[in-house]
Amino acid sequence: MADKDPAEGGRRLHVTTLLVASRRALDNALAELGFPEDDDRVVEHDGRLAFLTCSHEEDSDDLFALIAELSARGESWELQSRIDTEPGRAIYQSLSRYRSVEAIDASVEEETEPATPESPAYDVETGEGLAALKRVLKRIEPADAFATIRPGSDGRATARILRRGSRRLLASAIAQDEATLRSVIREILPNVMLDVAMKPPA
Repeated sequence: MADKDPAEGGRRLHVTTLLVASRRALDNALAELGFPEDDDRVVEHDGRLAFLTCSHEEDSDDLFALIAELSARGESWELQSRIDTEPGRAIYQSLSRYRSVEAIDASVEEETEPATPESPAYDVETGEGLAALKRVLKRIEPADAFATIRPGSDGRATARILRRGSRRLLASAIAQDEATLRSVIREILPNVMLDVAMKPPA
């Protein structure tokens, strides 16, 4: 019997997965496997480094290569996933070597600020939106800011670029997927630290 298309038996859900390890362990694994230093899939997460993949990526080969390298080195690592089930809700799943696998179905705590004429959400998939975002971000030092990227309630991805310390909103951007936003933001602000929402509200 032929496998059913997911559209027939259910619906595809958006999934974001992080491979989380210590900064030293992940840096060493990335270097050993020849990943570029500015790979936009490397993000900061709870004081550690993480490698991000999601259901918009073509495959997960790089994720599995890193897991194999970390395991061969005897390093500890954890997989954290966020499965967006409906607007405002997600399943958060965690898998690590020395704990049982767990999953929590929870409401999503989004930090939203309405777009205003002074702080619009720039659509980076349009020439006008991309140019406007570049104008705003070119005035910012990467070390003074960080970006949070997450799925939006309308199915598109959103990014908020914030001032370190004060968390003041500097700019907002939207795109069809997270990979597009990561690439655009890192092109404008090289080495800016990216963050993703991967844990349920406390």
